[in-house]
Amino acid sequence: SITEDDDDADSIEIAVTDDVMAMIVIEDARWHPFLDQTEHAKLVSIMKRAIKQAKHLASPSEFTVMLTNDAQMAVLNQQFRQKAVPTNVLSFPDHQDDHYLGDIAIGYDIMITEATATDTPVGDHFLHLLVHGILHLLDFDHIDDAEAHVMETAEKQILASIGIADPYEYRDKG
Repeated sequence: SITEDDDDADSIEIAVTDDVMAMIVIEDARWHPFLDQTEHAKLVSIMKRAIKQAKHLASPSEFTVMLTNDAQMAVLNQQFRQKAVPTNVLSFPDHQDDHYLGDIAIGYDIMITEATATDTPVGDHFLHLLVHGILHLLDFDHIDDAEAHVMETAEKQILASIGIADPYEYRDKG
């Protein structure tokens, strides 16, 4: 489990590679039991494979993942995207510091709702959102169809590498 050393941890530092560190900041206590059930090796593997998509990285590098709730996600979405609704994941690349990739925020409530609605295991959906967020930090985007295809293909390959099904399959059926 990720939080086995400190069940009350508010943050967890993870060595993704020898040169890349991730800081997971837990803003909503409901994430603790969820993280306790998440395999550390799977989490590190997914982050490592996503980071390998970078065309270049300064060494050393780091990024932060904030695990929060719908209320905080709605505030962030309003503040940065002028949308007054919660969203599942937001990424904030830092293009001014070569060693800091940026921040990712993931909302607990919406993650659970989406996983349930698509009959996706919650852990798989969490890892998909994490990969999606990391790829945004690495300048992947989905503004147009060509960019979306590149980003989604990378996501599918990364997730498939640890046995997670295509997260876009449900969308493609409808």
